[in-house]
Amino acid sequence: MFMTAIWVTFIFGSFSYILLKYPHDVLKVSPFSIGFADSLILKIYIQFVGWVFVLLIIGVWTDAIIQWQIL
Repeated sequence: MFMTAIWVTFIFGSFSYILLKYPHDVLKVSPFSIGFADSLILKIYIQFVGWVFVLLIIGVWTDAIIQWQIL
């Protein structure tokens, strides 16, 4: 389970860092949102997704620690 937690941390951790640190730049990179780059609602949504990824990482590590304690 720890290997899964490490991989989830690498993958979703990097995405959450980018989404939380640079939400405006993420909007500028996406071809979908060329006209919406200044939208406050999309920035808030991108930051929300970043926090969901952080919560996912916390949940996976909590599960790994609980399973390790049971063994």
